[in-house]
Amino acid sequence: MTLVLDSTHAEPVRMLKIGQLAARSGLTSRNLRFYADAGVFGVLPRSPKGYRLFPPEAVQWVRIMRAAQAAGFTLEEVEELLRSLRQDSVPCAHVRVALGEKLRTLEAKQAEVGLLVDILHVTLATPDGRNAEVGCNMMETLLAQAARLPAFSAQWA
Repeated sequence: MTLVLDSTHAEPVRMLKIGQLAARSGLTSRNLRFYADAGVFGVLPRSPKGYRLFPPEAVQWVRIMRAAQAAGFTLEEVEELLRSLRQDSVPCAHVRVALGEKLRTLEAKQAEVGLLVDILHVTLATPDGRNAEVGCNMMETLLAQAARLPAFSAQWA
C-alpha cells in the first residue's frame, strides 16, 4: 500500500497498487488496466515510479461495475454511474434515473423478443407444403408475420 495525502483530508489515505486491487477484487491486473485506461475509475494518481494508485473504495467500484455489467449496463454507462458515485452530492438521484432508463430499455427488448417468439410459434405451426411463390409454406407465413415487426414494416414502407 502507498500513502497519499488526500486533498479533502489532512490525513494520508492508503492507496492500492493494481496488484493489490486485483487480489482484493477478483479481477486480473490486465482487466483493471483496461478499465482504468477506459476511464471507468476516473483520473487515478500515480506513484513516484509511475504505478497507478487506486483508493480503497476502488474495491467497491469493481463490485458495482461487475453488478452493473451483469444487469446489462454498457461500459460507458458503468463509467457514468461510478462518476456520479464519486462526484455527485446526491448520487442516488442519478443512479435511480440510470436504473429506470435501463429498465425501460430492457422492457422494450423483452416485448420485442416476446413478439419474435410469437411469430416463430405461428410460423412453426404452419403445415409443411410447397408454396409456388416462395417455395415453402412456412416462409410464406414468416413473411406475413414479419409485417408485425416495426423494423421490418418500416423497411418496406
